[in-house]
Amino acid sequence: MLSCGTASVGSSASLAPYVTPQGPLSSTPRMKANWERGWILGCLVACLSATTAGCSDGEDGGGAPPPPSDMERGTMAATRQDTCGVAPWMDDGLSVFSSLGVMLSAFPALQKRVVDCNLAAHDCKEVRACEVLRVADYVPYEDLHLPECGSERTDHCEGNVVKYCVADDGDYETYYQASFDCALAGATCVEWQTDSGGPRADCQAPPLHCEGPKTAYCDGTRAVRCEEAGPSILSPWVYDCADAFGSHCIEYTSDVECEGPATGEEDCDDGIDGDGDGKVDCDDDDCHCD
Repeated sequence: MLSCGTASVGSSASLAPYVTPQGPLSSTPRMKANWERGWILGCLVACLSATTAGCSDGEDGGGAPPPPSDMERGTMAATRQDTCGVAPWMDDGLSVFSSLGVMLSAFPALQKRVVDCNLAAHDCKEVRACEVLRVADYVPYEDLHLPECGSERTDHCEGNVVKYCVADDGDYETYYQASFDCALAGATCVEWQTDSGGPRADCQAPPLHCEGPKTAYCDGTRAVRCEEAGPSILSPWVYDCADAFGSHCIEYTSDVECEGPATGEEDCDDGIDGDGDGKVDCDDDDCHCD
């Protein structure tokens, strides 16, 4: 039986720039600042829904487990990118606009090489080096021969498939239609309207144990990010820190983060050698304690 978080990625580009660029995570007192995170998504999909395959053997109960799906592989890569300070994917829950797994599924030509490179990497240095592929494989939506939404967004659901409109950075005169089957993420397609009446649609994942938006918690090695895909549409996502070179999940205030040999000491006030270098908290050079 394949247990959650044990999928092997060793054997296993992007939409430039990332959809929702954000600043670095705020740091609490005696918490090492994430200086590298200046811009911007294991158990993955299976941890969101019991109906999602990936944490069980085949129907006959034997043989090798199926390979990770694009949704799973993209989430593994996002966890590594976030942990290594490339892009803070783990700031977001599930949304077609901020999930590397969705982007890999919807735009494989843009994402496949960088994700493959991330999953083959042996450390954060190699993960960061993969960014050259993201830049090299960038293609504007205009050149992907996507159907046009027109000058206005026409986001909607067709069954459980979300049809959502995207635009090239700086050009919001023409929108192009992308598609993603929310069932691939164990989620449901939902629609709503903006205050001005514009149609919107996205995937909504099961609520898990989220207390509300802008919260997060650890579930073993897994970091659960509770965010909204739209107004009052809670749609969390799960990132297994174990996929980031054997890291583990840590909680502080209302945030979560991966900590381990790849990151150095992150929590400098827990009495634990978080990165396994034999030095605890302020005795570790990674901590900058007064």
